[in-house]
Amino acid sequence: MCQDKSVVNDGVAGPDGWRAAGVRFESDRGAYDARRAAALSGVPSSTLHYWAREGIYEPSIAPGPRDRLWSWNDLLVLRLIDWLRQPKGPGGPERTDTREIKRALVELRNLGQDQIEFYWAVKLGLDGKLFLTTSGRTVRGIPGRQAAWADALNLVEPYRAAPDLLQPRPLLQIIPGKLHGEPHIVDTRIPSAALYGFHTQGYSVDEIRSMFPEAMPKAIAEAISFEESLIRRRAA
Repeated sequence: MCQDKSVVNDGVAGPDGWRAAGVRFESDRGAYDARRAAALSGVPSSTLHYWAREGIYEPSIAPGPRDRLWSWNDLLVLRLIDWLRQPKGPGGPERTDTREIKRALVELRNLGQDQIEFYWAVKLGLDGKLFLTTSGRTVRGIPGRQAAWADALNLVEPYRAAPDLLQPRPLLQIIPGKLHGEPHIVDTRIPSAALYGFHTQGYSVDEIRSMFPEAMPKAIAEAISFEESLIRRRAA
């Protein structure tokens, strides 16, 4: 049991209280830092920084280089880029070279489109080549000469070891426009990271619930378990 409960105060339900619990809220700025983005996207943080340095994909909130911040939409594009680079198995498209991905992203930006549109605009040929569509017309590549791969790819669902980006656990949810996209207990404004912060300081589930009475014990335990899984994923 935690002996020092001086962090429990009227501000505990807001960002100041969460910081008192040892939670580093980069999401105050509306985005995820590299470690959080990596844990949620399933792409290693070293890869995220490499892509940003090389101009392959820069975070849309704060491109850095020191304090890079990725948005929720960025997470989808990060998963897509990673997936494009992977083997697809028998009958699937070939791997797409990183240089091909970078060229497509550059062309998208040159068309005046935001880079996050890559998730919706890119089409993949069976040869691993990419072409872009915008406003219903092809602007890169020749579809007649490329067999477009028709299988739908839902990158909101769990990807690799990373969680679902809307419902990471049965009692947790992510709403991009709520709490800066932080995972939180369903129908509350309680981030899982805040609960985990108190847990690491020695507070029991019952003690945490006394501070957040709207959170059921099962939901608190699930939030703590979820945050622990993200940390294990970073360490793997």
